[in-house]
Amino acid sequence: MRKLILVVLLTLIPATFFAESKQKDTAKEVKIVAINKDGLNKVIKNRKGKVLFLNLWATWCIPCREEIPDIVKLAGEYEDVEFIGLSVDFPEDVDSKVIPFLKFNNVLYTNYINGFENDEELINFLDENWNGALPATLIYDSKGKKTSFLEGKKTYKEFKEEIERARKRK
Repeated sequence: MRKLILVVLLTLIPATFFAESKQKDTAKEVKIVAINKDGLNKVIKNRKGKVLFLNLWATWCIPCREEIPDIVKLAGEYEDVEFIGLSVDFPEDVDSKVIPFLKFNNVLYTNYINGFENDEELINFLDENWNGALPATLIYDSKGKKTSFLEGKKTYKEFKEEIERARKRK
């Protein structure tokens, strides 16, 4: 009987430990803060030798939701590229929609919520020719110079090609 209890305990303890450690790995704390014009300008200019991949998205935008898994995959492949998401959802939807969406998709890169005064300020700051359509992705080289503006849903391959183009610029 003691052997049976010992076998059960030895079986349950590692399984419980593994389950808890696995849960901690996948349940990364997701925090979203607002970013305004000054903050985003600093992010773009302060490159520290890294390319910037800036993706504007929203939970209500189906093409945005569809391209997120490819971006997550790319973020795991490039250590010399900083991936940032900028959600244009309403700030009051951060806890109920944005964070659950990011957790569900295992998004580990930094994300912000739009903190600009209004949509026009954000649009004009990023690209005066942009009509505001989502998703939109901007890629900046390691010196903070915009190399790509991608409007609409893109594929893994299209993103990768633009990242490589930016990485080659010195």
